[in-house]
Amino acid sequence: MDDYHDRKSFALRVLRSKIVNWKQGHEDNEHSQRAVDFLIKKLKNTDGVLDSLAKVLLKPYYPSPCITIPQSVDKRIQVVYRKDFPHVVYCRLWRFADLQNYHELVPVPYCRYPFLPGSSPNQKCVCINPYHYNRIPSQVLPSIIEPRINNENAPPTPPPSLYSPDPYSPQWVPHQIQSVWCTINYYEFSSKIGEQFRGTERKIFVDGYTLPYRKISNRFSLGSLENVKRQSIAEDVRTLIRGGIELTLHDNGDVSIRNRSWTHSVFIQSILYNRLNSLKDSTVYHLQSRHSVNSIFNLSVFTQLVNNPAATYETILDLTKLCTIQVSFKYGWGYECSRREITLTPCWLSIIINEPLRLIDTRLQQLQPEQATISS
Repeated sequence: MDDYHDRKSFALRVLRSKIVNWKQGHEDNEHSQRAVDFLIKKLKNTDGVLDSLAKVLLKPYYPSPCITIPQSVDKRIQVVYRKDFPHVVYCRLWRFADLQNYHELVPVPYCRYPFLPGSSPNQKCVCINPYHYNRIPSQVLPSIIEPRINNENAPPTPPPSLYSPDPYSPQWVPHQIQSVWCTINYYEFSSKIGEQFRGTERKIFVDGYTLPYRKISNRFSLGSLENVKRQSIAEDVRTLIRGGIELTLHDNGDVSIRNRSWTHSVFIQSILYNRLNSLKDSTVYHLQSRHSVNSIFNLSVFTQLVNNPAATYETILDLTKLCTIQVSFKYGWGYECSRREITLTPCWLSIIINEPLRLIDTRLQQLQPEQATISS
């Protein structure tokens, strides 16, 4: 018996190592390993399932069975500090590096236990096989907006208050700002490079120099990050980043961004900013050198969206994608570019604003998952 358990334990360690090595994309290492640990814990007592998962990842386009885990009450799993639907976590981990949310996925016809977004009390488990889901083609790929010279620094005009204040709704006040108000990850194409930067100061500088950020808490210097597989085009872009960008958290919770470069543009995608300016979600904004955008994230408007009394569990959860700002150095992306997705650009950032995520979690605790409606 001891020999059996020893062999099983050894097999699990080997399999875990292989799964982590097969990881694709830009999930940070801590989140990736914890996601794998969570999955192994759920699957290890079911004979043959971990082996099936290993075969799926080794031969992804061969026919494969459902890989299922029990479904929680709110249908999400928590890995480290983030909650998400399990099929999204593992599709992002092993297949679609830039996946934003479950709306971008559709199950294959032969999947027996697909994720169902609405109320489905009879479904006790859900399939997390990343090759049992396909990505929905984008109907409208991003376009790049060139700023009007006389208006490029003007903040968008927020709409009037949409909803009456609710004393039980999550509210934001200045003293509630989290100690880490933003987290920043740096990528080269679809690979995350270096550790995650956690911003605590009101002004954050992301530059191309070589000062380790641990020495100055408000600087994330990309020049010190190593990549043994770095491509020459990424090396070229890195030499041009120099002053980089400046992020500012204002007293009202809004976030502004400034391009500190004297010579090169950056390209920005902020879904909330796009919606405030009546643009499509996928729009990419061309920020020229030495220019800025005020309220690239508008917290007061976001708070109104979270407090919408007509919102369902799903619509609140979908607001998560509004909490991320993507920035590419030098190269834009979208339908008008040779690079259709940001993961095809050499050097880029994913900036997560943490306070709105807290508001979402607070609001979700007030709602029942059964309030969600089935998406068509």
